[in-house]
Amino acid sequence: MDLVHKIARNYSQIVQSHYDDLVQVGSIGLLNAIDRYDPKHKAQFRTYASHLIASEIKHYLRDQIPIVRPPRELQELLPKMRNTESRLLHTLGREPTDEEVASSLEISSEKLQEVRHLEKNPIPLSLDQELHSDGESRTSVLDQLEDKKHRSFQLAQEDRILLQDGMHKIKGQSRQIIEFTFYQDLTQTEIAKQLGISQMQVSRRLRKALSELWDTLNTRITPW
Repeated sequence: MDLVHKIARNYSQIVQSHYDDLVQVGSIGLLNAIDRYDPKHKAQFRTYASHLIASEIKHYLRDQIPIVRPPRELQELLPKMRNTESRLLHTLGREPTDEEVASSLEISSEKLQEVRHLEKNPIPLSLDQELHSDGESRTSVLDQLEDKKHRSFQLAQEDRILLQDGMHKIKGQSRQIIEFTFYQDLTQTEIAKQLGISQMQVSRRLRKALSELWDTLNTRITPW
């Protein structure tokens, strides 16, 4: 149980009012480790138990704590990553490296890091959260943010208007493909089912649609 409390304390730093719940959930992970542990494998019990305790706590945080909806691809990779880590831990007798996990999942190291960021940040940070105060003035998270891609909010708003205008100018079918892909977050397979065509046709039509949109957005009209 000392291991359960130690891991729960680490996660309670981001959900301070949930410490007791984290201990209970972590205890379930400990019981699972006792049931599943096989002494024939190379992994030490404490190492194996740590992994299952942390996994149960992460599942709790993911399911019970409100979060910003992450990309579907990362949501699908998260349980696969955990299962792969558990399998490699048993096989290797030690914690697997990021390279070993990424190779087993057949994804890039960069993509694995995105999944890890999702796992480590289950709770959104409020932009109004106070960072520090000197008694006279207060500094929030928002005060510290700077968008270097845009010189002003007005420029970002103009880009949004241009995009909407460009979408109205492209063909109906091309617009539908783009809306399915980027607005409704559908996979190419799901789009194919919606349109009654093959996934390969969806891929070709999407490339064509993006090309049409690109040409529309980059058409300059000379006033003279």
